[in-house]
Amino acid sequence: MSVALLTGYEKKLTSWASVGLLVFIFAFLWAPSRDGLQIIYLLSFFLPVLALFFFYPPKISEYLNYPTAIALCYGAFSVCSTFWGDVQSFGFFLLQWMVLATWLCGASIVSSRAARIDVEKFIFWFLIIGCIAIIAAILYHYVISNRSNDIIRLVGWNVFRNPNEIGAMCGVVALLAIINAFQSLSIKRAFFYYFLALIALAGVVLSFSRAAMLAVFITSLLAFIIIRPSLRIWLAPGLVLLFAMLWFFGMNGIPEHYLNGRGSAFSDRFTIWNDVIKKSLDHLFIGKGMSEKTDITLSNMTTFNHAHNAWIDTYYRTGIIGLFLVMLHLIAVVVVAFSNKKTMPFFLWFCFGCICSFFDGRTFFWEIGAKWFLYWLPAGLIVAYAKFKD
Repeated sequence: MSVALLTGYEKKLTSWASVGLLVFIFAFLWAPSRDGLQIIYLLSFFLPVLALFFFYPPKISEYLNYPTAIALCYGAFSVCSTFWGDVQSFGFFLLQWMVLATWLCGASIVSSRAARIDVEKFIFWFLIIGCIAIIAAILYHYVISNRSNDIIRLVGWNVFRNPNEIGAMCGVVALLAIINAFQSLSIKRAFFYYFLALIALAGVVLSFSRAAMLAVFITSLLAFIIIRPSLRIWLAPGLVLLFAMLWFFGMNGIPEHYLNGRGSAFSDRFTIWNDVIKKSLDHLFIGKGMSEKTDITLSNMTTFNHAHNAWIDTYYRTGIIGLFLVMLHLIAVVVVAFSNKKTMPFFLWFCFGCICSFFDGRTFFWEIGAKWFLYWLPAGLIVAYAKFKD
């Protein structure tokens, strides 16, 4: 349905939701806290989408599709799992199901009504605002607050508060900048995006997040294979980067702060994963059940607030059924992305989030926060943009 065919308040609500969708996405970069982000979502997108469903119910074809149906089934099962997890958390997770539903369905409604996103312009401003946020985070951490005396790893001032989260945010910005550089037809334009990527990569390096570094490398390589940029676009910056890395590590070695207290980080994660998987055998199919309190106590009596792997954490809390539904949703999103090549930047963003989720994070079904930025945000954009007509 075209916006031109809408009348009165329905058109106003659709326009409100269309603008609100962009406001919400960009708010991940500038909102001062997770609570602030959730308020922005409420006012910019949640309310107009609910009003549309209540006063002007859209056609089912406008908002319901295979990936969205699977995601909502996964969310519904997670809500139901509170009955054998923590029944007092039922209301909290029911609200999260409504939030997820309005995001996935609302994004599709906006797209089906011809509110076309200019992907090139969207990514350009996303990169500009993202780099400003990264520079602000670096200045705030190392200059203004001088927290580097106590915490050498970069932490954010916005939604991305811990080092792994800010590293992931910087990684997504770097990836999108690299994609735009590869797609550039002129060297001047390519080097502009390489410069933005360099700013974002500085944030990744300062966060010391090895998961983000690995995700940037893998997804950038995928971007190179998919886009196949001309030699003049990638050769010079590639050689500069290679020689800079060789010189840096040759002269300085691996910085002490990269290893100090972190040498056993991955082995610690393997210990956590192994213990959590063993504990999951007691509730193999339906999981332990969802609860607002996510602490996990291992056999050595050490307590963590999640499994440090979103896939294993999902399996622990919702069992094989929940993990199967998430994997099915992932496959459905990938199929949609392959059917529309214009979703490629969002698809690689989604891949980046899936990789990072192997090394950090709790279950995918949770309130809006940094982890949404890595999974539900790109997943919703892929499915919504695929509805656009050329």
